[in-house]
Amino acid sequence: MVINLFNSGKMKKATIVLIYILIPGIYIIQAQDKAGGIRFGYNSAALYENGSKLSGTENLESFYVGIFRDNQIIPFLCLGTGLEYCQNGSKVDTGNKLILHYISVPLNLKVRIGSVFGRAGIAPAIKVSEKAIIGGKSTTPEEKSRVFDTPVFLGAGFSILFLSVEARYHWGLAEIRDGIRNRYLQLGAAISF
Repeated sequence: MVINLFNSGKMKKATIVLIYILIPGIYIIQAQDKAGGIRFGYNSAALYENGSKLSGTENLESFYVGIFRDNQIIPFLCLGTGLEYCQNGSKVDTGNKLILHYISVPLNLKVRIGSVFGRAGIAPAIKVSEKAIIGGKSTTPEEKSRVFDTPVFLGAGFSILFLSVEARYHWGLAEIRDGIRNRYLQLGAAISF
């Protein structure tokens, strides 16, 4: 099963797209004279169709983790980038849910006034895994979601010394299935070094 997945044409295309996304992201992250660090927190995701949450579903509560780099353009404006992992999807009840694992490269503009900041950007993402839990048992879904997603996001937060707290809301622009899009809220912290 795993061998067939990696030999598929779709997986090869997804890998190529991921490489083209990651190379610029990693280059920016490794800049030595810019502020960067790690971020992590709570991720609350749901699947939406025509602007409404799918009927009969609840938010999937999970986490996100990643690294980031803010490159100062002018004193109050930064270009931010990074690499993040998060779990999206939706649940029907405790024993039934769809979990989509993504790696994304968030690109954003960060405006800072004192210790308060706002972010706006896009986070191209590649789905690295997908599973359905039905009746408490993990299985591979019959209908697979698309590999690529392009959520845009808005966020705000504040910083004290090397610690930041922020909230970001993401809207998926691409359909991951017929008319269905990801939406998710991230509440978390970042440690700068």
